[in-house]
Amino acid sequence: MLVCGGLNPARSLASVLAFRPAWYRDNRPGVDSSQLQDLEFMESLRERNTVLVEVSPPPGVAPFEFNLTATIKTYLGDAHAEPCVGGGGTAALRVASQWQFVVDVSGCKLLGLANNLSGDSLSYLGGARWIPNPVGRWTSHAELLIGGTKLTQELVYPELEKAAKASTANSTAAYVLHAMYTKDWETNGFTIQAGTGLDVKLNNALSYRVANLEYSHSWTKELNGIKYQNGLQFTTGLVLRMGTW
Repeated sequence: MLVCGGLNPARSLASVLAFRPAWYRDNRPGVDSSQLQDLEFMESLRERNTVLVEVSPPPGVAPFEFNLTATIKTYLGDAHAEPCVGGGGTAALRVASQWQFVVDVSGCKLLGLANNLSGDSLSYLGGARWIPNPVGRWTSHAELLIGGTKLTQELVYPELEKAAKASTANSTAAYVLHAMYTKDWETNGFTIQAGTGLDVKLNNALSYRVANLEYSHSWTKELNGIKYQNGLQFTTGLVLRMGTW
């Protein structure tokens, strides 16, 4: 009895806390039970205790994933913008064997703007991802995300910049000085994004997102006559798989 209780201290403590002897086990007879001599009973008990139990998610499927991405986005439609290049991060929490809840935050620099004009885009989205076959080296997925997109542009006036820096004291706050020679535009709108992708498992801790292709539509306004409402986005990057190593 002492050996049975001492070799498995965690279960023995659980039995004691339940006001039972330390050697008590709820999946087999006690050490002094006459059933231990019943071979037929012990064989059925062995089969019951060794049967494979399905778990969700299956072994090797990560309960949590974090993805760092490189992104290129092409805008579509009339008077559309030039491409946008950047990156982002995605966190995915598994809620079922084939389903994940996804939060995605990404940003990119707007290209092809006029001289002294710069801009960037920020997207913040959340939604569901479906993985039809989460077990295996190659896995595909489809997702639908909703959230918002913020677009900003800033125009710098070089002549005003020189004049402002020459006429103000060195103690002037940088943000005050910056506002004297720049002009800003921004728009923020609801966004819906849908897409599909393909991952390859490198090891228990890492996967590589070979490709992720998504279409997005945002209800943002034009900035300086340029439209950013419709976009096609390609992303790739490493996926950190938590809970499998």
